[in-house]
Amino acid sequence: MGSVIIKLSEELANCIAAGEVVERPASVVKELIENSIDAGAGTVTVETKGSGKKHIRVTDDGTGIVREDAILAFERHATSKIKTVQDLNAISTLGFRGEALPSIASVSNVKLLTCFNGDAVGTEVELGNGKIKSVRDAPPLKGTSIEVEALFFNIPARLKFLKADTTELSHIIEVVNQHALSHPSIKFCMKNGEKRLIDTFSTDSRLDRIASIFGYGIADKLMPINEKRGYIKIEGYICKPGMDESNRGMQYIFVNNRYIRDRTINHAVYEGFRTMLPKDRHPIYFLFLDIDPAMVDVNVHPTKIEVRFVRQNEIHDFVRDVITGSMKSRKEPAGETSSILNTEQYKNRVKETVENFGMRDVECGIDSKFQISHSGFQLLPETKSLLSHDPSAGWVPRPVGQVFDSFIVLEGADNIIFIDQHTAHERILYERFLNKFKNSKIEVQNLLLPVSIELTAKESVVLQSHLDIFKRLGFDIESFGDNSFIIRSAPSLVSGGDCKELVRDILDRLLMHQQDISFDEIVNDIILIMACRYAVKANQKLSLEEMGFLVKELGNTSRPFTCPHGRPIALSIEKGQILKGFLRK
Repeated sequence: MGSVIIKLSEELANCIAAGEVVERPASVVKELIENSIDAGAGTVTVETKGSGKKHIRVTDDGTGIVREDAILAFERHATSKIKTVQDLNAISTLGFRGEALPSIASVSNVKLLTCFNGDAVGTEVELGNGKIKSVRDAPPLKGTSIEVEALFFNIPARLKFLKADTTELSHIIEVVNQHALSHPSIKFCMKNGEKRLIDTFSTDSRLDRIASIFGYGIADKLMPINEKRGYIKIEGYICKPGMDESNRGMQYIFVNNRYIRDRTINHAVYEGFRTMLPKDRHPIYFLFLDIDPAMVDVNVHPTKIEVRFVRQNEIHDFVRDVITGSMKSRKEPAGETSSILNTEQYKNRVKETVENFGMRDVECGIDSKFQISHSGFQLLPETKSLLSHDPSAGWVPRPVGQVFDSFIVLEGADNIIFIDQHTAHERILYERFLNKFKNSKIEVQNLLLPVSIELTAKESVVLQSHLDIFKRLGFDIESFGDNSFIIRSAPSLVSGGDCKELVRDILDRLLMHQQDISFDEIVNDIILIMACRYAVKANQKLSLEEMGFLVKELGNTSRPFTCPHGRPIALSIEKGQILKGFLRK
């Protein structure tokens, strides 16, 4: 007998539909915030417990809802925002499908409190498992408040696939940030438990809103753009030349005040920055595009995170041209690092002993322009000892100099060895610090003056959840109000002046890899960052004594021929190749 087609129950159909709209707690927050914005709210407050898994409440001071509509709002495809097919071509609201509230109610317990402007009595509606349980009078408080509890209580499989609390909370923070950026005139507040994470003020300035979310350090890196071409207008901020980042975390695109992800626009931005971006660097951008609603379809994705443009190529070329023009008009050097490294003052500064190398920002690796093309150069095999020699000849490899202020030259019995001083020291520090961590022997230095650090909401959440790891690595960090922290001690390798930037680097890495990463991987990532930052860098002069000490320490490591990132440390050219080059063999 073949399979039998049946009509799904309303409860099951609602759960399936909810799966497309409500993926995680952040999805609930997104839908509720959008309803608040569409209701003309001036203030939106988001409160969560258990990172949204236990409790979510979104409160606004918008127009409120009359009782009949408050009941109807939980019926699928019931909406006040569109009425005809033609309305789909001129959508000006964030929501329009009438799916959000019924989808949320079908996978949680919901309570709505609302009062329409001017009404003497408000309305309270309670729902469980998608069904209305009660409707009663409520105080006439302006606006609407929606509470969501026990999310996914009836879908254990979905609940099981939620990530750690830190990850889920980071997603909620990101959703609040997105809407706060696109609507700077609205005041946004967010708390998780008793901890306040976001508290913005109403402003007409997009730059002020960016600064309130990400800090003035990011805002100072930006320059404005404002152009119009036909039916497209773009305004916003992009990073100044040389102010790029190591990740894509500061990239935001908004179309008609709706946050979207779009490959076309992203590609256009990178095309505009093409000649200004070093390898593996990424631009900061906050782009706000106003486009004729008839030229963009927002009804192509369940969560409306993607859109379709009628004239995609025109959008791409316009964005690219605006970025390119802004870069050309801003005649600034591509960052301060390159100019500093070329000054005699830098090259001739006082050298430090190898034990105290670092204590300042470091380039990971060597100049990408440096290439070994001569057939005589070879990578030294891992099986060969760096300090191997012929005892009967009384020979040991010895440093004879330094080339390009970056590579140590060793003279061997029958070869010359070139050591990359940065990667060599990186390997030494990496193994030293990893061994100390494993043996709980990290030396801690109490800072003479504690260092304060202001973080974004997402950084604050990640730091708070990893304080135990930082403690084991030698950092004593305390919360000092909302998103402020005090660093009281640090590993002895770290100088007080560098603590703040090192912690930011570590948090940056944790934010990039916070999903599905083990404790050991987190620790390894942090130690890699510390080793890279505090290793002696390229373009730094060393004395022969310092070179000898570095080579000796490298010989005591477990893998002296590759740095922790996998790059080679040593190259060799045989004596025979040199003789052959001079026609002496």
